[in-house]
Amino acid sequence: MRITVIIPTYNESGSIGALLDELENALATLSRHEWSVLIVDGHSTDRTIEIVKQKMFRYKNIHLIEEQEKRGIAAAYMTGIRHSIDSLRADAFLEFDGDGQHNPHEISRLVAKMDEGFDYVIGSRYIAGGGVPPHWGWHRKFLSRFGSLYTRLLLEWPVKDATSGFKLTRVSRFTPPEKLLSRHYAYKMHLLSSMLESGARVTEAPIVFRPREHDASK
Repeated sequence: MRITVIIPTYNESGSIGALLDELENALATLSRHEWSVLIVDGHSTDRTIEIVKQKMFRYKNIHLIEEQEKRGIAAAYMTGIRHSIDSLRADAFLEFDGDGQHNPHEISRLVAKMDEGFDYVIGSRYIAGGGVPPHWGWHRKFLSRFGSLYTRLLLEWPVKDATSGFKLTRVSRFTPPEKLLSRHYAYKMHLLSSMLESGARVTEAPIVFRPREHDASK
């Protein structure tokens, strides 16, 4: 199976180099599948692009899309998804943050679930084995948990972490929406809703959100 890891970036020079090294090391242990890494940069004003291009010389499976403006996380991911499907011929794509909070070595947990036959695997902070950084303030913990709880109760979705940004999607069960309902992080729930409505097999795998080492939350 061909899998593309999609990473939106904007001024991630403090983390992107080490993250790509760690990611490539993790993917090397998953050689059963064919991996590509797609950076979608929202016109960074720091050294992010320079660092990514340096890594492209070392790792031949890294691809880069340089956008002319910062259009928001949802638009960046949709650009990456379309390129993964149309140009990289991916069978599945993985949404993955560029700020270091997602652990590359936990990708194997999501892949194992897809290998079992699931179509949409969510890296979940709120199932057994998952977690968030202990230093998170109460307001951030509340918003994250409340968002997922709200969707579970109101929409009766069978997942505990509807706001996770660490997700693996099988292309054959994915229909790109004509228009996203949000330019920001609510797009995650839009895509989840579409997958559930399509009859896709949805599940969760535990992840532990890592502390951010550089800059502030976007």
